[in-house]
Amino acid sequence: MRYVSALLLLSACVSLSACQSSAAQADVPARIDNPTAESRADLLRAVTGILNSSEVTLADDALTNDSLLIIEPKHLTGRDLRKPEHFQLVLRGTRCVLVHQETATRLLLVDTTCTAE
Repeated sequence: MRYVSALLLLSACVSLSACQSSAAQADVPARIDNPTAESRADLLRAVTGILNSSEVTLADDALTNDSLLIIEPKHLTGRDLRKPEHFQLVLRGTRCVLVHQETATRLLLVDTTCTAE
């Protein structure tokens, strides 16, 4: 009986520590802090890579005021039924990660510093 109690206590401690460590690594909406030419290039590389397109133009202040970025499709002649692409910048621990909402693709922005919203 004593062995079972010790085992239950041990499993409870392990479960609680697992919950705590995953909560510490949860995604937090973020914005770019102190944008530089390198951080803008980093963001552009990530977006063009995810969209597999070189025809993306980003504003210099993209993701500096909030965590959401919406890329409108380039309009062709006539009706264009393509939907916009949605991205969110998140802070995971101390790292900036760009998440493509439609595919859940995640890319680490290595030359970018960000802060929680």
